[in-house]
Amino acid sequence: MTRSAFPSRRAILAALGAVAVAPARAQAAWPSRPVRLIVPLAPGGTADGTARLLADKLSGLWGQQVIVENRAGAAGIIGMEAIARAEPDGYTLGMGNINTVATNHLLRPKLSYDPLKDFTDIAWLTTSPLFLIVHPAVPAATAAEFVAYAKANPNKLSFASIGSGSSMHLAMEMLQQRTGIRLLHVPYKGMGAAVQDLIAGNVSSTLDITTMAMVHAGKLRALAVASDKRYPREPDVPSFGEQGLSGLELTTWLSLHAPAGLSPELTARINTDVNRVLAMPEVRAGIEKMNLDPIGGSPADLQAMLGRERSRYAELIRQAGITVD
Repeated sequence: MTRSAFPSRRAILAALGAVAVAPARAQAAWPSRPVRLIVPLAPGGTADGTARLLADKLSGLWGQQVIVENRAGAAGIIGMEAIARAEPDGYTLGMGNINTVATNHLLRPKLSYDPLKDFTDIAWLTTSPLFLIVHPAVPAATAAEFVAYAKANPNKLSFASIGSGSSMHLAMEMLQQRTGIRLLHVPYKGMGAAVQDLIAGNVSSTLDITTMAMVHAGKLRALAVASDKRYPREPDVPSFGEQGLSGLELTTWLSLHAPAGLSPELTARINTDVNRVLAMPEVRAGIEKMNLDPIGGSPADLQAMLGRERSRYAELIRQAGITVD
């Protein structure tokens, strides 16, 4: 008797089993090539610095190079588009901040990506309070004096930000809304030019974290940290809460995302490894050197934070009538 030309039941089951385990084997082998980490901002800032710290350590954990790719422009939109359009295979990750994943869609009805649908949320990376910083010529030594002077002189004082709708702009709008003061907004394309004009006295103030370096150099003055309590790494700067502005917590933060559709298994693995990196003493030291606090936690922790931020900024933008062309 000749053997049947058709495969046996055992052979069919074996073949199906091989097909079934192929994706698992492919996934287990991740990453088998370099991973991109897109930063939707220019080099040199805290997002770029944090990304490079992560990339260095993740490269060691994964045995593949993690390449930081700066895709700046259009309030972070160019970089976020690149993340959203990439394959959800774990080989493209991206940094988020207040603008890119919490407020851009509230300010720009025709935004080319949807932060609620186009990304897989992976981890909350860092947070930091903002500081009210002024040129030394501003006749105020405290936040209370700043508010009093601004009330008596509407639009005489100005404030710098890195653009209309930026986190710095929205934070100062919150301060104005809470206190009833009116300041002149001066948007810049980057913080470098803003700091130069602040030091020169061409603009009066800002709400920022990176500018604290110029405070330590004696070129600017910090009136308050925008929180209820003093910031441990800047203990000489009084808080808003101490000066009668309790409940006005103004922060900046960074987050990590992937394109929508990343598998739960890869999401969990990347989250776990990012948390391992954030716990490394040398990484924590590098992040804290930028006056940021490492956070970490689960994807659910990040999603809860994003929900809170989106809600409060939506209310601010509605009440203040802020629009961005």
